[in-house]
Amino acid sequence: MTRRTAAEHGDEVTAPEGGRFLYSICRWTTAVILLQYGFAKLFGAQFTVLDSELDKPMGAVSGFWLTWYYFGYSPIFGNLIALLQIGLGMALAFRRTTLLGAAGAAPLLAGITVLDIAYGIAFDALLVALIGAGCASCLLWKHRRELVAVFWNDQNRIAPRSRRVRPRWAHTVLVTLLLAVPASCSYYVANYNNRAPTPLDGTWNVTAGTFRPPGLPGPAERVYFEHNRAYQVVLRSGQTWQTHHFEVDPATATIRIWRTWLSKDEELLSGRYDLIDDRLVVTASDLTSGRSLLWELRRVPPERVRGGLGPGGGE
Repeated sequence: MTRRTAAEHGDEVTAPEGGRFLYSICRWTTAVILLQYGFAKLFGAQFTVLDSELDKPMGAVSGFWLTWYYFGYSPIFGNLIALLQIGLGMALAFRRTTLLGAAGAAPLLAGITVLDIAYGIAFDALLVALIGAGCASCLLWKHRRELVAVFWNDQNRIAPRSRRVRPRWAHTVLVTLLLAVPASCSYYVANYNNRAPTPLDGTWNVTAGTFRPPGLPGPAERVYFEHNRAYQVVLRSGQTWQTHHFEVDPATATIRIWRTWLSKDEELLSGRYDLIDDRLVVTASDLTSGRSLLWELRRVPPERVRGGLGPGGGE
C-alpha cells in the first residue's frame, strides 16, 4: 500500500493530540462566529439603522452608524455577505472543506477587525472579530504545507514558464510599468482632472442677496464650491441641492455659473467677485431673471461643515 503524504492525509489527523484539540477549537469557533454573523444579517439583527441617526446630517454621524448604514443600504449586498459568511462557516464544519473555509474566513474576519478599529465599532464586536481572525489564521498555519505547495512549489500550471530565454530586465521593466502607469494615472485624475483649485473653494453661507436658479425651491442659502470636483458648484435651498458648472478667473476676479456641470449650456450668472478673508461679495447679472445681483457670502469653517450644522453654520 502506498503511504499517503501528510498533505494528503490532513494536518488534523497527523498532528499531535494537543495540536488536534487546538485545531478543532479554532475550526468550530470560527464556524460559529461566521454563522452568527451571517444569520444576524439575514434576520435583521445587523445593519439596521435608527430613525434618529437617519435624520442627522452625514457630517454628524459617527463612524459606526455610517458603516451600518452603508452595508445595510442595499438588502441584496447585505444578504450576499450573509450567505458568504454562512457558506464559509459551513465549509469549516466538514474536514474536506476546512482549508477552503479558513482561506476565506481569515481575510474576511481580518477585514472586519480593521473596519471595527477604523470606524470605532463597539469593543465587544471588535473582540469577536479578533478571536475569529486569530482562529482562522491558526487554521491556515496548521495547513501551511498545503498552502506552500499550492501557491509556491507547484507555481502556475495554467501558464507555465516559457522555454524561451527572456532577459531578466524585460520582466523588471514590465513590473515597473505595471506599477507606474496606474499610479501616475490615478495621481493625474486626483490632482488635475478631479481638482482645479480656485480661491473660492469651500462652503459658504449666503448672508445677503437672492439667487434662485430655475428648479430651486427658494433662494440659495448655502453654496459649495467643490474642491474635489473641478468646476462644480452646488447650491442648497432647504433640503434641495442643485449642481452647476462654475469658472473663476483670479486674474480678473470674474465668476460665471452655468446650469449643467461640465457643460457650458445655459448661463445663469456672470459678474465679478471680491474676496476679503472669509467674506465673498459677488456683483453680477442674474441671467435667469435679467436683474442685477449683489450676493454676499461668508465662508463656513471646515470643522463646522463636518459637524453637520445647518445652513446657518451655528452662527
